[in-house]
Amino acid sequence: MERNPTAIVAVDTTALADRGFMEAIPVRQVQDQDDLVCHCAGVTRARIKSAIATAPASTLESLGAQLGCGVQCGCCRPLVQELLGQSPWYEVANAMRTTLTDDGHPERRIVQLDLQLVGFPPYPQAQPAQHVVLQAWLDESWITRTYTVVRQSEDGNTVSIAMRRIEGGEFGQRLIDVDDATFAAIPLRIAVPAGEIAPADSRPMVCFVAGVGVTLALSLLHGRRPGQHLHVDYSASRRGDMVYADRIEGSASSGREVSCHLRTDDVDGFIDDEDILETVKQFPGARYYVCGPPAYTRRLVDGLHKAEVADADVRVEAFFLKTNARPRPGIRRLAYAAGIALAFLPLLLLAPALAKFVPNDAHNPGHVDLECSECHREAPGTMRQQLQAKAKHLLGLRASDIAFGNRPVNNAACVGCHDDRDDRHPAYRFLEPRFAAARETLAPQLCVSCHREHTGTRVSQTDTGFCAACHSDTKVKDDPASPTHAVLFRDKRWETCLTCHDFHGNHPHDPPHDLKDAIAPQTIAAYLRAAKSPYGEPVVKAKQPEASP
Repeated sequence: MERNPTAIVAVDTTALADRGFMEAIPVRQVQDQDDLVCHCAGVTRARIKSAIATAPASTLESLGAQLGCGVQCGCCRPLVQELLGQSPWYEVANAMRTTLTDDGHPERRIVQLDLQLVGFPPYPQAQPAQHVVLQAWLDESWITRTYTVVRQSEDGNTVSIAMRRIEGGEFGQRLIDVDDATFAAIPLRIAVPAGEIAPADSRPMVCFVAGVGVTLALSLLHGRRPGQHLHVDYSASRRGDMVYADRIEGSASSGREVSCHLRTDDVDGFIDDEDILETVKQFPGARYYVCGPPAYTRRLVDGLHKAEVADADVRVEAFFLKTNARPRPGIRRLAYAAGIALAFLPLLLLAPALAKFVPNDAHNPGHVDLECSECHREAPGTMRQQLQAKAKHLLGLRASDIAFGNRPVNNAACVGCHDDRDDRHPAYRFLEPRFAAARETLAPQLCVSCHREHTGTRVSQTDTGFCAACHSDTKVKDDPASPTHAVLFRDKRWETCLTCHDFHGNHPHDPPHDLKDAIAPQTIAAYLRAAKSPYGEPVVKAKQPEASP
């Protein structure tokens, strides 16, 4: 599903300082440029800073369109806003911990944190299914995690979340294990609620949750609209590990609008496809929410797919954690390091004088007049610095790799010239969980998967069957087409898709209702190679590289 994070409100830090509210909030002086800021799109801090330096007027929206950050789950939006020189944070004045699980497995206990804010500026109310980004000042740096809002006070100034203790964890274990005095001294701050809001309709909601993922069910329970049915299917390893179970069962027993099924692994076993199908049949027309450990989430999504639940009706909540694990050095890495001095030789072929000697030098339509350097731009740092960083990475002394010589020609390079805010199929949209299968087979999240450069053609992916990867189960209500889409899908006539539909929607073309009036397939084939567009003139024309961020 397409995510629409709530707009982040900038906090006037000067005003807070004047009131004495900022004294407890340290300012992070050193930032690791290789930190992943956006896990959904794999965008690092250095990449965002480079985009901002190139285009100082950048906004959250423009960076999202260019890099793909902040447009999926929304967890990285406050971090991106920080890089834009704004402050999206609200200081936590007081925090209380309450252990929710029993003493059966104290090393995996779940704790509720009640975060009382300073009250200025006023904190907005979280909507059902929204989350907050929480930061804690640990080891002289801000550590960031994301949690679903379990409950919020009427005035908005007390926000409750729940976290599980994970052995070796950088965040939860630190906040849970320390004594009360140490915990009280840890500076905490949160950003405004973000994430896709549960739609305001009367459709039943079915929430499959496991472990601490039950917080999503609590958020939906507290924000449920009168008359709307909510069913919670809650899995845990044992009854003592279940949190908020009494609250869920109490709501289910007090009326007919809430129901639940609590299952434990030690008694009921793991939830399986039969259990999922039975629940789907029990709640026709429902919208489904899934939140839990990765293995549980994969099992549920696969089971819902087998039960023929449309992808658009399934929302998966998955938050990402930073890992500090580094690969162990080995003899193979040492061998790679020995050859790194030869790696810069291919860069000579990017020189304008040698461009004609590059294999497959044929440019795609519209790129004939471009110089190599306009797409293959220099990577940051001197060659010596790049070689040092490469060697450290190969020896296991550096967590992440870097670009050597030239930056990779990725989506950002393409969107810099071909940015269209009304694009019907933007590459970043395919990063959504429902397109996982398509990513494995076609990689549609990468511009070059369809528009590979140096092939001399407009579109290198000429198998129009790629439409089937996402639209095989599409249903069109009151379909005016002749033949209908259902018939075309049934007969697997995927070659007709582009004869009616402009893939990116960048032309003033209205799809015909009758296939007889569609564009001839041979005309489409010629256009995909290099011919003029049969859809009309482009609405948004490509920018010149020198004017692109």
